[in-house]
Parts: sequence; structure tokens; C-alpha cells
Amino acid sequence: MKAMIFTTMPMFVCLFWSAMLALQLYTEGKNRPRQHLLVFMLTASMLYFGHCVFFNHNTALIPYTDTIYSFANLAVYPLYYLYVCSLTLRSKFHKNRWVLMVPAVVGGILTGALYIMMSPEETRQFIDQYLYGGHRSTLTGLAIMQVYVHDVCKALFAFLIIPVLIYGRTHIMEYDQLVRNAYADIEGKTLGSIHHMLVAFIATSILSFVFNIIGRRQFDESSWLLAFPSVAFSVMLFALGYVGYKQQFSIDDIENDEQEADASIARQDGMQELRKKIEQLMEQEELYRQPNIKIVDIVNRLNTNRNYIYQAINHEMGISFNEYINRMRIEYASLLISQHPDTPLSEIAEQSGFTSSTSFYRNFKLYKGMSPKEYQVNLKAPTTNKTVNDK
Repeated sequence: MKAMIFTTMPMFVCLFWSAMLALQLYTEGKNRPRQHLLVFMLTASMLYFGHCVFFNHNTALIPYTDTIYSFANLAVYPLYYLYVCSLTLRSKFHKNRWVLMVPAVVGGILTGALYIMMSPEETRQFIDQYLYGGHRSTLTGLAIMQVYVHDVCKALFAFLIIPVLIYGRTHIMEYDQLVRNAYADIEGKTLGSIHHMLVAFIATSILSFVFNIIGRRQFDESSWLLAFPSVAFSVMLFALGYVGYKQQFSIDDIENDEQEADASIARQDGMQELRKKIEQLMEQEELYRQPNIKIVDIVNRLNTNRNYIYQAINHEMGISFNEYINRMRIEYASLLISQHPDTPLSEIAEQSGFTSSTSFYRNFKLYKGMSPKEYQVNLKAPTTNKTVNDK
């Protein structure tokens, strides 16, 4: 009974998020990253279904579920990497990365083909002696070929962890920099949570690799030994599903904004002249006070090309769009605090263009070296001391 609970736990976590993601896609419409995450969760469900059959000794199903397991085990990491790509890479750079699925497809086909060709006696010997017993010395013919296929799949499983971690992390960092260059308010747009999940995923992947080396048969001997990886994978998979379910913004949204901006293009008078126009626009109309302002808004106001705006801010000013806007907001907030020291800080934040108090406090501390509350108290202190001295 305990083995049944532990072995089905990760599978039901994956099925739960598969259902939630499918419902979200049905109600909200097409969403490329969410579709990729749904495929990942369904594949992970197949993987843990194979675990469930193995640990509950349903040997009659093993030729089928072990074939599925061989495919799913090699597919989950590439599929999660493809999910990260769908969040961070433009669609034209995304298609070729499906080549990472080739080992999973080949591994699944070879495993299934060998099971079909093996005699019932060879299948029984392979399952009893290799899968459950960990022995191969007495196996011959197609059974020993099946052993070699399983060994190669284990090696490929370990190898696939490397590109997922390196390239996935690189894509996330490049995407986050792109967001900072294009948006003033980056809450809900950057992929910090996805980055943390990628690291957690790799950490559990290392555990998976260790368990693969040890062999599933070792965990078959004790339900309590089985509990640790089962709970660890269940928690990790639930966190992956939750973060992915909540993530609303992706590269597709950036591309949509860019297409909107590229609709209006005019002659460029030079980067320095454009920089002056941007600064005048900000100073005269205080556009930085507009919540959720995007670089597209500046493009539309100045009727120029998006790339020119990038260059004028990133290269001429030497900062990102996010930093440029938030510096101006903090300067404006500082002025408001100086002029109206009794105004609630939440109102100061709202008037300065911040959409959240968290963002306001973080940026104030970053650019002023103290919290807005400390800044407010420091301004009041001289007045308080003067009143005491007068008395």
C-alpha cells in the first residue's frame, strides 16, 4: 500500500497540472509556452506511470511501460528546455532545437522493437534478472541487446542534463536583459522564478542520475527508501507546474510590442539628437510617471524606429530602459517626499509611476542607498531638532 502511494504521487502531480494547463489553454486560447509545459507534464506522467508499474510488480505490463519509460526518461529534460526556449527565444530560433528529442525517439523505438522480437522466455529473463535482479551475466541474444540499449539510455540521460542547464540558463539571462531594455516595470515579465525552477530541476536531475546508476531495483526492496525520491520529485514537479501556470509573460508578448512599434518608422536625425528628444519628452510630459510604460510608447510618441530608441538609451546613455525610467521615478519620488514629507509613501509610489510598493522600495534603496522611509525620516529630523532647540 505504501509503495502504491509513493509511486503514484509524482504521476498524479503531473496529471493535475496537465489538467490545469489544458483547462487554461481551453479558456484563454493558444499560448506557446503553456503548450510546451503541457507536453512536458504529460510526458512526465508517462515516465512516472512506468515507475508505478515497475515498483508494483505488474510484470505483464512492463514490456509496454518500459518502452514508454525509455522514451519519456530521455524526453523530459529536452522538453523542459524547449519550454524555456518557448518563453525566451523568438520563434524563428526555436524550431531546430527539437533535434534534442531524437535520442528519446530512437531509445523508445529500439526498446519497443526488441521487446517485440524477444521470445516470452527472453522477456521474462530480462525482466527478472536485469530489471529486478541487476544481473546480466546469464543473458544472451536479444535480451543482452536490450541490456545494452538500457545502458546507453542511462548514459544519454546523464549527458542531456548538461545542455539543458547551460543553454537554458543562458536563454533566461538574455531574455531578462531584453525585458530590462524594453520595459520600465518588469514585475511579472522577468523569469527569475523559472530560473530558480531550472536550478531545482537540475538538482533533482542529479538525484535522478544517481538513482539511475543505483538502479530502480534497489528502491524496490524498501518502500521507505522509495519515499525520499518520490516526495522530492513530487514537490519539484508541483513547483514547476505552479510557476509555469502563473507565468503570463513571454517572448511572444515582446514580439507583439515590437511589431506594434515597427509599424511607424521615420527618418533618424542621429543618436544624440534622438537622445535629446527622449529627455525632453520625459522632462516636459513626465512620461516616466505612466504605469507600465514600455519602450514602444516612446517609439510611438517620437514616430521613429524601435532599434534607434534602443541605441539612444542603451548606447548613448549607457543604461537599460528599465534603469532609465526607474531612476527618473526615484528622483521624482525624492522631490515629492522633500516637498510633502507627511504624504504616505504608498501615495508617493503611485504618483511616481510605480505599480507596486515592492518595486518602489527596491528601486529607492538601489538608487538612494536607503529606504524611502529612512529618507523621509532624515528629512524630518532637522525640523524636529530645530523645534526642540527653539524651545
